[in-house]
Amino acid sequence: MNRIPRHIGETMKSMFKDMGIDKKLKQHQVLEKWPELVGEQVASMTSAERVHDKILYIKVKSMTWRTELLFQKQTILKRIAENFGSDVITDIRFH
Repeated sequence: MNRIPRHIGETMKSMFKDMGIDKKLKQHQVLEKWPELVGEQVASMTSAERVHDKILYIKVKSMTWRTELLFQKQTILKRIAENFGSDVITDIRFH
């Protein structure tokens, strides 16, 4: 049996994908990159808290900002999908 050797990085990437770890890593990156995704002004009024079942939970400092972010939700989801893939975050909850 002739096998072509693969770089360990490729093997690990494949294994992480098979185990679902790659999505968890991307979800964690969304939390870390929240300020870059939404900009300085929005980031100063919010904090990305957690991801559960592909839902991103964002704490908002005021009801006014919560309402504004509800209007921007689809745009933010699109930005997340462009940067991390469409199956990483499927919804955002502002509270």
